[in-house]
Amino acid sequence: MKRKLEAVIFDFDGVIADTVHLYYIATKRIADELQVPFSIEDNLRYQGVPRMVMMQDLKNRNHLEISDEEMARLGNKRNEYYQELIADFSPEQMLPGIFSFLNQLKEAGLKIALASSSSNAPYLLKKLQIYSLFDAIVDPHSLTNGKPDPEIFVKAADAVGVCYENCAAIEDGEAGLSGILKTPMFSVGVGDVPFMKKADWYVKSTQDLCLEGLYTQFINKI
Repeated sequence: MKRKLEAVIFDFDGVIADTVHLYYIATKRIADELQVPFSIEDNLRYQGVPRMVMMQDLKNRNHLEISDEEMARLGNKRNEYYQELIADFSPEQMLPGIFSFLNQLKEAGLKIALASSSSNAPYLLKKLQIYSLFDAIVDPHSLTNGKPDPEIFVKAADAVGVCYENCAAIEDGEAGLSGILKTPMFSVGVGDVPFMKKADWYVKSTQDLCLEGLYTQFINKI
């Protein structure tokens, strides 16, 4: 059966809005409290990785003796720091070209789904005034395995009722793209991370995303 593009699955952080630096600020506060080193490069490596996985790695980095309950508390505290930073989000903070791209997809009748590891993503979609454009949003708390496992992308495709071969999935993080590459989906990598060039279609900026370009690249990969 010939492949046909029917759905596009989005990551949120770094694809729809530039929130990556805010995660760094929030996580650095926790790392400083634990007296654990945490760099901007570390932040990029943990992009898309579940919060508690990252917290466990921070604990292991300095061989800290912290209970699971305390780790959960610190993880929630880090989320509170992040929520303070996103409280004033508005449509102006959407990444370039995304609003136009989403509307092109909607007008073409394609299904749109969100596959973000962040539990704050639905809230931010509402702040950006684009929540109604999404046909499905995967709840990260429903996952057995986080990125780089492909489960979140598979669930997104299932939620919109589209077979995996007919989905395109967009990521800017190595963990997320690794997950997409484990599926039959058409992969789109965005940004400066070298790993993004492993995608079926690589673009330097969200500004380069458009329906015509996606169709062209998708057809060329059939």
